[in-house]
Amino acid sequence: MDFLLAFAVTGLAASGGWIAWAAVRSWSRIRDRRHELRLARARAAADIRRAELAAQVREIELANETYQDFVRRHPER
Repeated sequence: MDFLLAFAVTGLAASGGWIAWAAVRSWSRIRDRRHELRLARARAAADIRRAELAAQVREIELANETYQDFVRRHPER
């Protein structure tokens, strides 16, 4: 029984570094993945906002062209 206990303790001591390394690596991958997901959400929100602003600019330009066309066709006003 002492032999098995000594064998188990030696095995844990020998592989403990690998276990700790794997745990730290796993934690850093999880943290990196969360960070990447946050960045992707921020990029998606920025793209949506950029598209909304572009649509507003197109709407304003169209209204301006319509007004300029009206002024050209009706110079008396």
